[in-house]
Amino acid sequence: MKICTTLLIIIFMLSGCAVNITADSFIYQDDKVEPSLDLIQINNKITHDATLIDISKISLTTPEGLLLNGVKLLHKNAQVNVIFFAGNGMKISQSAGILDQFALLPANVIWFDYRGTGVSEKRSNLSVKDLQNDALNIFDFSKENLPDNLPTAVHGLSMGSLLASYIASERAIDGLILDGAISTVPELIDNLVPAWSTVFSTVTVSPELAAIDNIKLIRKYTNPLLFLIGKNDSTTPVEFSQALYDASNSKDKTLTIIADTEHSQTMKRQQAIKAYATFIKGLTCCEDG
Repeated sequence: MKICTTLLIIIFMLSGCAVNITADSFIYQDDKVEPSLDLIQINNKITHDATLIDISKISLTTPEGLLLNGVKLLHKNAQVNVIFFAGNGMKISQSAGILDQFALLPANVIWFDYRGTGVSEKRSNLSVKDLQNDALNIFDFSKENLPDNLPTAVHGLSMGSLLASYIASERAIDGLILDGAISTVPELIDNLVPAWSTVFSTVTVSPELAAIDNIKLIRKYTNPLLFLIGKNDSTTPVEFSQALYDASNSKDKTLTIIADTEHSQTMKRQQAIKAYATFIKGLTCCEDG
């Protein structure tokens, strides 16, 4: 995972120093924007129900004029619209295989690369507020560009869980999926920074990052909620998801712990797909009375 790798590099280079983790060092950014997505290559990754799936490129321009690019997966038998927010450094060009797992579900999916990652444009400075504003713009775009007769769920993986919960606090959504969820950024960094490094370095978190508290956000959300977490996840361990689950005031919440699974690997497991399908059924089963 790029979060873990970045932090370890910083600590090795700055041993004996005071290390302050900021948004620019915490959030992965490419050196340059990729030219475009290869739809042929992406479509070739779809092996499940390929005849039912249509994938196209999508773009939106933020109010500040930044171009974000992504993909839209339409399933002919869709029962739900899913807006997907990926992990830190997880870009469509390298991780499109997850769309094949989504193809197992009756779901339409929209997924944008984060600003400065993959095929989305970059600015010189990056802040948490930038990503939060982008997330809201992506949500609003998705509501306008997916069927309006289906419920809308937001799925956040790892760092994306912070944005998914933020959207749930700012917009009306029908369902929320937190996958390998982060509880708070300071807890994540404490978990990732090896204990021996504190002998040589003092690691602090910038106020901007320290203020991100997924537990506070999740307390405000009361609609259906699904947690997916790998039992062997050492990056965002089960304890993080358990704390969020316990804090949630949702009356319809499920914590699914996936056996023999590491970080960001849940969607590759049949147990996760089954839990997801059950979650979708719960969002749609009673709409017709």
